[in-house]
Amino acid sequence: MYDRGMRKVLIAALLASCGGKPPPQPPKAPNTELIVGEFERHPPDGTTAMRFRASGDYEVAKTKDALDATLAASGKFALDGDQLTFTQTKGPCVDLHAPVGVYKVVISKVGIHFAKVSDECGDKRKLDGQTWWRIK
Repeated sequence: MYDRGMRKVLIAALLASCGGKPPPQPPKAPNTELIVGEFERHPPDGTTAMRFRASGDYEVAKTKDALDATLAASGKFALDGDQLTFTQTKGPCVDLHAPVGVYKVVISKVGIHFAKVSDECGDKRKLDGQTWWRIK
């Protein structure tokens, strides 16, 4: 049989193997890839949808079905790490002296979460603290 010292070593080895590090995960795609696609917010926050294109253009519509028909706003976006900058070229905030909004974002395959850094556009400021869910 095993002596006490050997038993302690075996128990320690078993515990270490059970509670060790999780297996390595595949790397997360960069935000510049994850942002491309369509997202929507769910009620009670609304039904607005947004499309981000690889070209750096974005489009906003009242619903996901309206993304290909009637846009409420559009413009350019730039993503630097976790900072997303919108520059609106069409829509209610274009007439502002600064139609630019900056947000910290967390982007995944499931959705995108926005935290406002700065934005003078009342419509776009509604993004603050929201998660929009990926459609495509």
